[in-house]
Amino acid sequence: MRKIYLVSNTKTADESVVNLSVSKIEFLKFEINLIEFDALVATSKNAFNALKFNGILPINLPVFAIANSCATSAREFGFSEIYTGQNAHGDDFAREILPLLKGKKVLYLKGKDSASNFLEILQNGGVNIKAIVAYENVLNPCKMELKPPKDSILIFSSPINVRIFLTNFGLYESYETISIGKVTATELQLITQLFRQSEDINSFISTAQ
Repeated sequence: MRKIYLVSNTKTADESVVNLSVSKIEFLKFEINLIEFDALVATSKNAFNALKFNGILPINLPVFAIANSCATSAREFGFSEIYTGQNAHGDDFAREILPLLKGKKVLYLKGKDSASNFLEILQNGGVNIKAIVAYENVLNPCKMELKPPKDSILIFSSPINVRIFLTNFGLYESYETISIGKVTATELQLITQLFRQSEDINSFISTAQ
């Protein structure tokens, strides 16, 4: 049976899958007064972890979260008014919420290396949006003995994980690769399968098995 590797900062409890973290999240210091904004948009659960890291408490502020996992993190952090996006990819999510954000002052807590045009789409659409770089992906050094063997199935969760994996290990031609998201697929460029319907990692694992 072919071994499945999840190349992601998000781990799975599925014991048949090997969690391989080639990068790690570092949170950045910033100060912000949430009361100055009409809404908060988040394209990652790391936005709420960044608020927690900086000791910023939730208030009664509407949150627009990209997917179920992101919305769950918002709820667990303490927000209650949460819009959950129907589109799990940055550009599509931006277009979805654009009509809902016009005329509002919006806060966007983003990663340092953004792979989508999310911010630009909202800015060009006339949204008054303030973006703060709140976290970044950095290299998590991996020894070569951790490189997945030939014929493995690799699930990549983000473009940065693709780039760091390639830097660390390179690719065997016999790998079967699965990309979560269009931008990740573009970064990988060597794709056997591409599933675009969900950002739920467990659904990708189920499909790969």
